[in-house]
Amino acid sequence: MKVAIVSDIHSNVEAFSVVKNKIEDLGVDKIFCLGDIVGYGPNPVEILNAVRENVDACILGNHDEAVLEEPKYFNRIPYEAIMWTKVQFSYGQEKNLEFLGSLPSIYREQGVVLTHGLLDNNMCYVDSTDDLMMIFDGMTEDDFICFGGHSHYPSIWALGEDELGPIELEPGQEVVLGPEVKKAWANVGSVGQPRDGDPRSSFMTWDTTERTLAYHRVEYDFPTTMKKIRHIPELDNFLADRLENGV
Repeated sequence: MKVAIVSDIHSNVEAFSVVKNKIEDLGVDKIFCLGDIVGYGPNPVEILNAVRENVDACILGNHDEAVLEEPKYFNRIPYEAIMWTKVQFSYGQEKNLEFLGSLPSIYREQGVVLTHGLLDNNMCYVDSTDDLMMIFDGMTEDDFICFGGHSHYPSIWALGEDELGPIELEPGQEVVLGPEVKKAWANVGSVGQPRDGDPRSSFMTWDTTERTLAYHRVEYDFPTTMKKIRHIPELDNFLADRLENGV
């Protein structure tokens, strides 16, 4: 089975559209989403409709959860964006709210584990070797690779018999995780709001049979997304400006 893994779409229709087209060109069997479908961006309803129609498995991100409950641990800019997003789901959005409410925090299929942040807390970033070891310790014997998002920063780490180390992978490249790799972790980056200095949308593909991981970046029409954000008073202009530079 070949799967595409996307994360942190953040209500960005322009980004998700080109990523979906690229995924179709790659001939994958399924699409998995790691959450944060909404938040920050200008098209939350359209994005949720698109994810419901095109994604085969999805988990709950912290921004998705904030739409369903009172937002927690958000500073001003994301808080205001979430409160605006909640209003967009106030009327006639029962199916979308039901979909968000049905999303699990963890999903497993054929050796793949999906999480947003840490396995036991989708609010926590995975940004240290201690965090990575917590991920690996939380994986079962049947789990081989765990995919996460949340930080919007792509990275890949492999655990061998005695060491943990990063795997350097450029966009467009793929790597086979051979028998020397016992467990692996991959942050797929962000579709709708990259923060690694590259404004292109980021996602990964994984072949469960060949154990082949590939990293992809695609350009999208971020000026249109920026213009939409600037026309919504409740969304801070910073959310538009950062898209141009991928920060």
